[in-house]
Amino acid sequence: MEKVEIERLVERIKAGENLEVQGYEGDYALVDKVKGIVKGEISSDELSDLRKRKPRGGPTKEQLEIAGNIARVLAQNKTPFKVIFGPKEVTIRVGKGFIRLTTDVRIAGFSSPHEHPLPLIMGLLGQYGDVKFLKPLK
Repeated sequence: MEKVEIERLVERIKAGENLEVQGYEGDYALVDKVKGIVKGEISSDELSDLRKRKPRGGPTKEQLEIAGNIARVLAQNKTPFKVIFGPKEVTIRVGKGFIRLTTDVRIAGFSSPHEHPLPLIMGLLGQYGDVKFLKPLK
């Protein structure tokens, strides 16, 4: 694990690096290599919808940019998260929930749109594309 300044963290995410922010010490994020995303308490229907993907290549420049901006907001609010880049997609894991950026935004595992940290980043997600909440909200 390493200590990283928030702006350096954002740069690494915008460069497409998979990573996990496990906590914070002052103005530094405690960053580790991501060990994957765990299913957690997501229903099998939500998980199967998240798995529907076939494109090749890496994330788009727009996806990298929005992921960096989301990471900045989460870090400024001292929220731990994971970022995984896939073919034409970005998955951000926050707590028990997922936010997946593909051609649109899919959110799963949150009990309401007002659950932390969604209100902090909803504006950024809306700028990217249509925001869809995968059912069921718990």
